[in-house]
Amino acid sequence: MKKTNIVALVLLAVSAVASAQDNVNIFGTVDMGYRWSDRNVDSRIGSQSRIDSGTSVPSRIGFQGTEDIGGGLKASFVLEAAIDTSTGDLTGGGGFSRQAFVALAGRFGKVALGRQYTPGYLLTSEVDPFGSVTVGQYNNVFLTEYRWNNQITYFSPDWSGFSVSAALTPNGYGQESVGNRGTGATGDVYGLSVVPQYRNGPLLVGVHVQELRSRTSGLDAGGAPVAVSYDGKKVRAYEIGGTYDLGVARLAALYGIRRADSADFSPDTGASAGKDSRQWLIGATVPVSTHGKVLASYVRRSTELVGGGGDAKASQWAVGYEHALSKRTALYGTFSNVTNNAAGRDADFISSVGAGYNPGNGYQRSAAFGIRHNF
Repeated sequence: MKKTNIVALVLLAVSAVASAQDNVNIFGTVDMGYRWSDRNVDSRIGSQSRIDSGTSVPSRIGFQGTEDIGGGLKASFVLEAAIDTSTGDLTGGGGFSRQAFVALAGRFGKVALGRQYTPGYLLTSEVDPFGSVTVGQYNNVFLTEYRWNNQITYFSPDWSGFSVSAALTPNGYGQESVGNRGTGATGDVYGLSVVPQYRNGPLLVGVHVQELRSRTSGLDAGGAPVAVSYDGKKVRAYEIGGTYDLGVARLAALYGIRRADSADFSPDTGASAGKDSRQWLIGATVPVSTHGKVLASYVRRSTELVGGGGDAKASQWAVGYEHALSKRTALYGTFSNVTNNAAGRDADFISSVGAGYNPGNGYQRSAAFGIRHNF
């Protein structure tokens, strides 16, 4: 049976459960818009115009539920699938690729197991004025991890505004196994992410510490040595960021360092041509009416190249406007511009203007306008 058919059956089954139980909800977003992209790093490629799904927020459908099991404990789950609403197809690998986890919460906090956002991404995407979506998203330039498979996450209670979240995975990008250690240059990727943060009134400030470690035999599936092996190699990330709401504007700032033993092998960043990186963001969200707000940010990254030579440098500035038609429906428009220096272009280490599941495809400038409806 095809994967799409299996997923369809699962969706129908969960929908039936949702209609039979009050504590199960269906949620999601349908987002469609016009997107124009220009100034590709390949001078032979012209501009592109298209109607895209998820030009503001990736379209998705999800199911979530909770159960009070007594003794101060609550069980819950989330299953969330990504959808390309321009075609109706599932994206992001199919299935519930966005999130799929079960959790238990009590006075001790909450523990969740399954595919989830990393604590570092939850912090940094909240700092980004664009929320890590639209063509202005910070992660067009800023290197970060998004979700891990096989993840166990702990969320502490709130202690007068202070809280801690921590996540651990034995393999964030596959199913951990002995076999994975002999099928490529990266193999199993162990991940640890810890975020202490403080939230009080208009202030949010947090620190993120993360380590990735690769475990591989350095052999391919046939037993031959691979050209590059990351066996035992590490990539560490250190970030600090926060926001402050002045009323007339919500200011944001983020600074991060990534240090790799040999290369940044993270599958999320695709930055194996780079080694150590320094990156930062400043931004603002400015209310201009009861229903409208202006968004703006500037992001910059400098990365030492594995092959030597000058550092690869990339920067992006972005500006956007969002207008709420209701609590669930909004119109939006965003423009962003990316610049890569010669060292980055020569090493094929290029930042481009993607949005959600829509890749940048080497384009350096993009504008998107559309409508988003949450349910």
